[in-house]
Amino acid sequence: MRPLIVVLAATLVLAGCSGNNAGSSSSAGRADSGARAPKADAAGTAQQVRLAPAQAIVYTADLTVRAGDVPGAAGEAKRIVTAAAGYVGDESAADDPGSRPSATITFKIPSARYQDVLDQLGSSRIGRRVSLRQQAQNVTEEVADVASRVKSAKATLAAFRALLDRAHSVDDVVRLEQEISTREADLESLQARQKSLSAQTSYATVTLRLQGTAVARREHHRRTGFAGGVSSGWRAFTAFVTGLSLVVGWLLPFLGLAALLGLPAWWLWRRRRSAES
Repeated sequence: MRPLIVVLAATLVLAGCSGNNAGSSSSAGRADSGARAPKADAAGTAQQVRLAPAQAIVYTADLTVRAGDVPGAAGEAKRIVTAAAGYVGDESAADDPGSRPSATITFKIPSARYQDVLDQLGSSRIGRRVSLRQQAQNVTEEVADVASRVKSAKATLAAFRALLDRAHSVDDVVRLEQEISTREADLESLQARQKSLSAQTSYATVTLRLQGTAVARREHHRRTGFAGGVSSGWRAFTAFVTGLSLVVGWLLPFLGLAALLGLPAWWLWRRRRSAES
């Protein structure tokens, strides 16, 4: 069985070399065609139109916007993204007393609508744009390389499975099964990377950071002075009255029962004292 494995490996290497040579010949043909193109144009007998290959671009942006109504701005941003067939990938919000409200939303936007949606998110519909950072990463070569490796891994795996069907020795079967298991793991890893690249290039990632206006912070600072003391005292007084009312309400049924049982006993006790005196 070992000769079969050696023959298979040699066949795969020769197939790869043949593919590379074919690609080189094709490239040489295109280069030669491109070299002759100016002559044809000069003679006026032919014209070539070259189309640029499709580019795979990963778009990311980090946008900070200041808004007076953070929840309202977040809702408007979601409506803009949803209308463009996008969705919310992640969201967090903070509205602690004594600090400005804020929210961070990560949007996934179709790459074709990325720039238009980004302009809308940074417009006055949401608030006042504070900062914007964009990045575009060209992964065209990586996408092509992963696709080629996936195709090659599938072909190699199919060849090893064909060898397994013809194996007769237990040792050969074990070795081939181990090799197939390794190849399957490699293929799954490549396919996962291919899926990730597809998702990254199909949808742009925009992180929107919403900040509350500084007016809310100044109001909080004012409340920490005399007005803040009066407000805190009033809240403490109302809390005390509420607690006292709760206690009285809880005791009232017991006081009624005590009065119902105690008044007759007190009346009998007073009558007995009067009779003895």
